[in-house]
Amino acid sequence: MIDLASWEPNTHGQNTEKITTFPRISEPITYDYFFREFLEKNKPCVFSNSFTKEWRARSDWVTPSSTPDVHYLKQNFGEAEVPVADCDQKHYDSQEKKTYKLEEYIEYWNGQRETSSGRKQCLYLKDWHFVRAFPNYHAYTTPQYFASDWLNEFWEVREDIQDDYQFVYIGPKGSWTPFHADVFRSYSWSANVCGRKRWVFYPPGEDQFLRDPFGTPIYDVDSAELSDASKYPKAPSAIGRVEVIQEQGETIFVPSGWHHQVWNLEDTISINHNWLNGANIHIAWNFLVESLNQVEYAIRDCNEMDDWVGQCQLLLRATHGMDYHEFYTFLRTVARRRIDCLTGKELISFGSWKIGKNHTIYDLKKLEWCLEKLLDDERLDTIKSFSDMEDHPSQLLEEVILALS
Repeated sequence: MIDLASWEPNTHGQNTEKITTFPRISEPITYDYFFREFLEKNKPCVFSNSFTKEWRARSDWVTPSSTPDVHYLKQNFGEAEVPVADCDQKHYDSQEKKTYKLEEYIEYWNGQRETSSGRKQCLYLKDWHFVRAFPNYHAYTTPQYFASDWLNEFWEVREDIQDDYQFVYIGPKGSWTPFHADVFRSYSWSANVCGRKRWVFYPPGEDQFLRDPFGTPIYDVDSAELSDASKYPKAPSAIGRVEVIQEQGETIFVPSGWHHQVWNLEDTISINHNWLNGANIHIAWNFLVESLNQVEYAIRDCNEMDDWVGQCQLLLRATHGMDYHEFYTFLRTVARRRIDCLTGKELISFGSWKIGKNHTIYDLKKLEWCLEKLLDDERLDTIKSFSDMEDHPSQLLEEVILALS
């Protein structure tokens, strides 16, 4: 096992560093260096293909000509159900999705890309929970730099619902993902098993210039709409755009709150994770509060209704992905495992990486900060699920403080 931490904890927060080109990492660096220079500074980078060269997926899923081996995928996983997006059909701020069997998607891939009217289809297999569906296949190993992953740690130990934020994407040349920032304002990493991608990034805050008068972000940053001053009057003020081409085998680290859009320049397979940890939990908390403020404002004229607070939490969960109660359950799960770690219980992340003592202390200090913010929110006492809770956030905060002492 490898210890993920050897530094003294730093809880002073995080500033996004402005960049004009992506730093490229071709040789191994220490975890400490990556944590300080990229996670805490919320700065993107690209890892070379040497970091994924031993992955099983890079041999099993790729033909000798470096294209997706769809025959192998169909033969081994053809019965799996997969989500598929139609890149030509807009659904709100995303693309319309349907569920296929993988073998059906491969049939499309192998030449049936036209509709009965002769229109070319562009279908993109996205957000396939491959690890959950095939836990014993071991297609890849999560790099050490991304192994402090509270989000997938939380879902791994949950027994009430099965889910995770570990995905496989398979898309033909020309498939793409609209302009967005990642769920919960999490970090993400994306590794090309084969193929090439073009990425366009805007750092946190720049997205405000790429929204219409109603606050809706642009769907496609390459569209002519963006030059329409009546629709996007602030667009000329967006000056932080950064582009990068991701080659086969390379891995991109996407920091919290960086809006981005992605195109497949070739037929491509990629592996992607979203994750939160102590370095960006404050961003996730602030985004949760911001999302609740937006919900409350949207239905402010209904604040006389029965259990208005509860209805706001339901809408928050539907639009954001978490409400206050689930966010607290998430914090509690992570905190208890780190308290146990300080008393001698080993904490393993992704099978091979051990969370060390200093890393545990760092995490607990960030959890302490977040619990204090939650308890300071005056809305907490009005949420029914907290009022009768035996395991109240105040109790957990005391446990964290005691463990740190």
